Amino acid sequence: MASSTRKIKENLKNNIKFYRKKLGLTQIQLSIQADVSTYYISDLETGRRNPSLEVLCKIADALKIEAYELLK
Repeated sequence: MASSTRKIKENLKNNIKFYRKKLGLTQIQLSIQADVSTYYISDLETGRRNPSLEVLCKIADALKIEAYELLK
């Protein structure tokens, strides 16, 4: 895996968790708001999965941020 890919994946998992906690949301609450499973949110936060662009946007909307903020 390329270094830049690894960094983006690391940023994604850290940022989802950061913004979720910033809003005081549990993984369950975020999953409901983003219309994805709780297991999927858990897998994203641990780096086991990569979201599609559609899911990335749904999560960003639920976190009240722009999608690119999850990747930076």
